[in-house]
Amino acid sequence: MAKYSNANLIDEELSLIGSTNFIGKMFHKMNKSSIILLSIQVPLNLYLRAEVFCEDIQDLSEMEFIQNDLMKLLYNDFLTFAKKNPDPRAIFKLLTSLERQAGKDSSLEKKTDSVFQLVQRETHQEMQPLHLRMRRKSALRGEILLADMEEVQQHHGYTLERVFELLYIDFIDKFRKGNNVEAMNTILRILDSEEE
Repeated sequence: MAKYSNANLIDEELSLIGSTNFIGKMFHKMNKSSIILLSIQVPLNLYLRAEVFCEDIQDLSEMEFIQNDLMKLLYNDFLTFAKKNPDPRAIFKLLTSLERQAGKDSSLEKKTDSVFQLVQRETHQEMQPLHLRMRRKSALRGEILLADMEEVQQHHGYTLERVFELLYIDFIDKFRKGNNVEAMNTILRILDSEEE
């Protein structure tokens, strides 16, 4: 079986499920609620923009809000999409769409007096590591989604880390270009509802 994150949770889960002894079962139960660490690489300019975004959320909500919190919200949104669209083709289509946009600058170039063409250019950027802490159970769910995608697209190459990178890049890039103006209000509403 392919490896869908550096944590390789599916293989670990499969080995623990078959355990019949008491210690193995107890370890399996404790392991489900544990926290794992994933590391991703994001463009430095987007990382800095995300830092400012998180500070703005923190100032407006008067609650601590860091990039890890933002990533949890983006990932939960992705998992909600997957629950509402359980077809692996829909998830694959979403990821390939995000992949096409990641790391590219878009601009309109004039072809004739009335015709413009959208041109995308690859950008080479300095990268910043970002370390994410998340519940093992949530990460395992993502790995299982990626494993299910193998049935519709063998050897797709997506990992949980890449999914996080794509979600992050898409969100912050859209926000900084003004294409995601409701994002801050939505996050503030979510934080407000969690506080109650």
